[in-house]
Amino acid sequence: MRLSTLFFSFAAITAPVAATAGGSYSVVQHIFDVSDQDQDGALSLEEYDEAGLERYGVTFEQTDADGDGKTSLAEYLELYEAHHPPADPADEDTV
Repeated sequence: MRLSTLFFSFAAITAPVAATAGGSYSVVQHIFDVSDQDQDGALSLEEYDEAGLERYGVTFEQTDADGDGKTSLAEYLELYEAHHPPADPADEDTV
């Protein structure tokens, strides 16, 4: 199984439950860490492409907020949180 297929399958199942802001290690952080093949703490365009992360609808350029040619974990989490805000408990129906 290709690495990008594995990421897609895993993230598609678990991404809605990923807690990032102020939370513990999340699925989003795991995807970032596994995609960071050289473990330098940032994703290059090549790593982003190899992991198939664009299939989530976000280009590398969108994740590279400061335009330095790398996507840091902070940039990646910031974009994820902007697209997947935490659920507001006040919006849920109570029984």
